[in-house]
Amino acid sequence: MPLLASGSITAQDAVSAAPVYQVLSESTVQQKDGSSVTFLQVLPPVVSPQAKPPAAAFAVPLTAAQEAVLSQVPVQETQMLSISASVHADGFTVLHWTCGTSQRLHAVTNVDFRALAGLGQVKTEQTDYVLILSAGPDEQNLTPAEAQAAQLLPADGGTAFALVADTTAIGPADQSALDVMELLLAYYDAHKAELMQQQAQRATDQAARELAARNAPPPPPRHSIIHFWPLQPAQRAAIQENAQRQKGASQP
Repeated sequence: MPLLASGSITAQDAVSAAPVYQVLSESTVQQKDGSSVTFLQVLPPVVSPQAKPPAAAFAVPLTAAQEAVLSQVPVQETQMLSISASVHADGFTVLHWTCGTSQRLHAVTNVDFRALAGLGQVKTEQTDYVLILSAGPDEQNLTPAEAQAAQLLPADGGTAFALVADTTAIGPADQSALDVMELLLAYYDAHKAELMQQQAQRATDQAARELAARNAPPPPPRHSIIHFWPLQPAQRAAIQENAQRQKGASQP
């Protein structure tokens, strides 16, 4: 069976380097929904040479005054804040999160973190935290350690979190992770009404998208064309040589 190569060319490539195909054979496969895939065996395409890229602009050196101004701009550190939030029906959310060099911390909070799903970043004067939040419902019961931590939360419902006992000893690297969690809860307290409204709107939008998808007419048939061509002798020889080399390396 001959080795084959295939290729696809984007619209942008087609403008700068339009391929020229010489068709050797053609076959079409019809799908049940009316779609079709046409296979065209062609000679290796001839692509016109691409235009040379424009010369790069030369950087203009800064003046002493400009350098002085830039030196006064505070440099803000960027850290990744990754949170996994499991929302339980009893009103508690189990948190696992990391930040910077901190270990994965484990806590229970009385905040439904789904309300924070639209928040992409948290900023302080020194640090810009990029937030990656995964929040969703969890039908499982709290573990005994998590239930014990939940009992430490304020009885009056005040926003807080409590570390679970199985979290290992907190070290200096974890302090920023604890601080940013406090910052998130403070942000939730200050914007609770707005966040709840945004959460409700996201749920409404999601329901509307699902309804529209169910009621949408089936997509029209698609007709695709795939070009393929035999590998050149040098390419075939290189592939076979590489296969022999790997086979030899695998033998004791």
